[in-house]
Amino acid sequence: MADADASFPNYIVYAEGESIPPVDPEDIKRMRPRVRIDTNGWSWLQDPQPVLSRGANITAVERRCTMIHHMTICRLLAPWQHGEEFDDAVFRVAATFPVRELKHEYSYTIAGDERFGFDPNAFVQRLIEETGISHVWEPVSTKVSGDKRIFGVDGEEIPGQDPDTLAKRQTRQLLWGIWSRFSNWDDLLPHFDKEQVAALFADFLMNNMDLVRQVEASFRAGTGGGRFDLLTELERRAQGGV
Repeated sequence: MADADASFPNYIVYAEGESIPPVDPEDIKRMRPRVRIDTNGWSWLQDPQPVLSRGANITAVERRCTMIHHMTICRLLAPWQHGEEFDDAVFRVAATFPVRELKHEYSYTIAGDERFGFDPNAFVQRLIEETGISHVWEPVSTKVSGDKRIFGVDGEEIPGQDPDTLAKRQTRQLLWGIWSRFSNWDDLLPHFDKEQVAALFADFLMNNMDLVRQVEASFRAGTGGGRFDLLTELERRAQGGV
């Protein structure tokens, strides 16, 4: 699976559930300030390749930066965090801690889905054992529970953009998360090009415009995507090819 030329940092594609290999802790430390992780996934603030070691697995370093991001969001790293900086122990643990590929992490998750691809509570315990620093925390659930739906949409308004346009953009992102999750569009790619897949998604939107408008209204009202029954109906229609 490794790139044929190990002299330069490289990207590797992992299958759902596949283990992510260990990396150099220093690569995590150097990459982290160069990326932004939000509800839509990764965006680059600076090209990470110049600061990474030769042959570094960029994908694996990304995934392990993401672990630190999740731990920070869950407020689990307080004893080892100082402003924007972390103790070296955080990077050492993140470099080798067991983590698996989780492709729906930033798209759309339902009850029973794994939330992180790793166990954040065990991560904290490993830090405690390695550093000798005691820490009491509220255990974090590793799976989506009950009737919850977790998804990411862009919450930032572009200067001069009206709220209706933002609501439409958020609706499109949410509907893409639902459609791509339940229509098994990955299975279509060997048979259709990206333009054809985009056309199928557009058909899904047009065929369900009644529900699309309800989702838009929910975002416009600031209630975040609509009721549970609305989302589950969209799931059903995506799965059924409606």
